[in-house]
Amino acid sequence: MKKTMKAMGITLLAGSILVACNSDEGTDTSEDTTGEGIPNEQVDESDNEEEESNSGDDENEESNETDSESSGGGMASDLEFGDQLDLGIGDTAQISSNIGAYEITLNSVSQTEEVDGKSSPLSHFIIMNLTIKNIGEQALDAYDTVSVLHQNNDVEGSGAADYSHLYESVEGFEGSIEPGQEVTADAIYNARDGNEQFLFINPGLIAAKGVYNDVVWTFTEDEME
Repeated sequence: MKKTMKAMGITLLAGSILVACNSDEGTDTSEDTTGEGIPNEQVDESDNEEEESNSGDDENEESNETDSESSGGGMASDLEFGDQLDLGIGDTAQISSNIGAYEITLNSVSQTEEVDGKSSPLSHFIIMNLTIKNIGEQALDAYDTVSVLHQNNDVEGSGAADYSHLYESVEGFEGSIEPGQEVTADAIYNARDGNEQFLFINPGLIAAKGVYNDVVWTFTEDEME
């Protein structure tokens, strides 16, 4: 009798173990998998990450387009002019830049020791009468066009920009210049002594591709009014 009960116990134990194993196998196969044995949840997460990455790329492209437009890239001149390095008083330069295309004529140059009762921090003032004509297709800010110019007694130096906005008696460039329109006004520079003087494009703007061609006017003190 004891042997019979022992045999029955062993049989029941073996049956319990077999049922438990079958139950574990059923649990492993209950998840849906792809043909490569990867759970669908993992595939979905990978797809979501890829969609988010693509969405980020689209946003970056839109941001780059906006940055390009805001920097004036959409208004860049499609006209191309060569360097004009041997101009003098009375000559006209053609300038192509990232704000448009225009002409600048140096009409006359004069020298003075004081403006509005103030002396120059350098040797003297040089006042230049300029005519600017818009030959592009976009309206131009008048001061932006003249601000590309620097004056110095050394063409290799950086020079100084127009300071007309600091002096009430100097009629400087302001407002806008429409396509085909031209405006005449004065630019004033703090100048150093030197028989030879230069008016030229700010070298930094050329290096940064703000202006696409170089321009230089050369004149002497004897030519000034």
